[in-house]
Amino acid sequence: MTPYVEASKPNPELIHQEQKEREERAAAETATLQTAYHAATAQEALQRYRDEYDATTAALEKSAASMTPPKFIDNPPLTLDDQLDFKTRTLAGGVTLVESTFDSMTSATTGIALRLNGVPENQLVYVSLLPQLLTRVGVIENGKPVSYEEMTERLRNEILSLNASFSLNPVTDRYELVVRGAGNSVAESRRAIEWMKLALFHPDWRVENLPRLRDLVDQALGSLRATTQRSEESWVNDPALAYRRQDNPLLLATASFMTRTHSLFRLRWMLKEGGSATFTGFLADLGKAVGSRAERKAILAAIHDAKYAGMEKLPAAERAMAVDAARDLETTLADIPDSSLAADWSALCSEMAAGLQFGPANALAALDRVRRSLLVTGGARMFAIGSAESQQAIEPGIRDLAASLDSAPAKKAVYAATRRVDQRLRDREPAAVKPVFVGLLNANSQGGVFLNSAPGTGYHDTSRDKLLDYLASNLYAGHGAHGIFMKTWAAGLAYSNGIRLRLVDGRLNYYAERTPELPQTLKFVIGELNKVQPDAALTDYAIAGAFDGTRSASPYEERGESMANDLADGLTPGVISRFHQAILDLRKDADLGAELFRRMNAVYGTVLPGMNVKAKDVEGGVYFVIGPEPQLAAWEEYLKKADAPDARVFRLYPRDFWM
Repeated sequence: MTPYVEASKPNPELIHQEQKEREERAAAETATLQTAYHAATAQEALQRYRDEYDATTAALEKSAASMTPPKFIDNPPLTLDDQLDFKTRTLAGGVTLVESTFDSMTSATTGIALRLNGVPENQLVYVSLLPQLLTRVGVIENGKPVSYEEMTERLRNEILSLNASFSLNPVTDRYELVVRGAGNSVAESRRAIEWMKLALFHPDWRVENLPRLRDLVDQALGSLRATTQRSEESWVNDPALAYRRQDNPLLLATASFMTRTHSLFRLRWMLKEGGSATFTGFLADLGKAVGSRAERKAILAAIHDAKYAGMEKLPAAERAMAVDAARDLETTLADIPDSSLAADWSALCSEMAAGLQFGPANALAALDRVRRSLLVTGGARMFAIGSAESQQAIEPGIRDLAASLDSAPAKKAVYAATRRVDQRLRDREPAAVKPVFVGLLNANSQGGVFLNSAPGTGYHDTSRDKLLDYLASNLYAGHGAHGIFMKTWAAGLAYSNGIRLRLVDGRLNYYAERTPELPQTLKFVIGELNKVQPDAALTDYAIAGAFDGTRSASPYEERGESMANDLADGLTPGVISRFHQAILDLRKDADLGAELFRRMNAVYGTVLPGMNVKAKDVEGGVYFVIGPEPQLAAWEEYLKKADAPDARVFRLYPRDFWM
């Protein structure tokens, strides 16, 4: 097979081209309307079109209002999975095992979750790629190396799957590394547990396997750097969560692609071999370079062309390394604001030099210390999903895996409760003492994204006021024809969108992506909500929304692992049941519908700036948007008129999320 290489290079002209094409399409459509309506001007044609659109919308809404909504069921599920047959027991060393039984299953899945909370902040650089480093580099079996290629082939032949990932719940401070193994038969399921042990206890992190380790780091780094080029719904929640929980570096290390990108950049240079004192001196001199962004790009181009001063003193291997350093700097420049360009440029050069001086042997030893620190009974729990027969058959393997852990309590690292992103923002923007509105600059898009949130209620809180506010938030949530999602989507003002309170984290969220213009979309939403009239038929709709989290239709494996996670978080079926019963008790209140509509606008106003609540008055509110500079500028202009004359949207950059 002939090898091939693919490469991509960003082209800023594409953005201007797309904008030009968009304007041309709009002009062509306007001309078509002008012809169709025999209008004298384009503005008249657009007004005629709007009048016709509004008339059609009114007719559809009138028709929808005449329809009788479905009756709320008499016996809704009181838990998230009423039918799940599960039990909990304790293994050696106090390791909890949650077994979920589905007798129709022929396959079986075993999982082990290991707490990450004990990793010190200065070691979190080794955590960001931990799942892949365990399962995608090869293992040592009976003292002999099994290459990644051989491992992949054997996994394909011997078991159904082996994978690892992070599982986290910031509300309960649960951050875990989870390794899962599955088999299509009893024999495969047993073998899957053996593979889990190999990955956890014997990954091939030898110096001799550095080529594969480097390849993996480079692949993962390339994938992370391309994150913002993917569909918005696949990544925009990540930076919003990272910003909200920026006080926890463990969350940043495991859940923020921007933090992880920088961690892998550092790890990449730690795993490189070579780099003499002459070369680290070259990097030190490069770090002292001065000039604008354009001038620094010219320096990098000179390095690529081997024309930069000092390169002639480097041997061939180090000249190639200098080009590699220039490539990393060039890729990273877009993540850095002009105001910290000089300092960040210097810091990146220093990090590359420090990584080379640290060396791969030390990096692998540090990585292994982090791995071994996780393998303790005090920070472990397990789950198994399968038929009763399969669970009985894999029982010895499960016990053996639990017994392989060191019998020790989990240690919890102490992290400074610093708002790390805000601190970096304040370093370059002294006025950002307590920012209310922030926007992540994303030049890869034309539209804007809303990710506003405010404290609400959760499953543990059944106070009457909290429940009433929650139900009020459900009136125009969801996918009903009357809801904000459908109306905004139909108007072409957002794709995925809507208002929804997430009971698992107790926050009310307003989300909208691919908005043509942030203020336009928000004004539409506020306008729709301001003109609604109380409708008793929506009371049951709001109540039904409290029961739509059921998992009974999900895959068996997902149901079993989700239940194990819920139990680890203290979200027991009893807690869920009490919450749902409290909702049903409220349903008996004859004045419930009127009360929900009385509360609705005040609740929605906490996540819709400009509606009726000042954003600075919402304790715990987060107003986070994503978009290119024109979107953020339009958003700031709207806020000055609708929320506060001195409102500012402070710009964030990926660099702000580095650790």
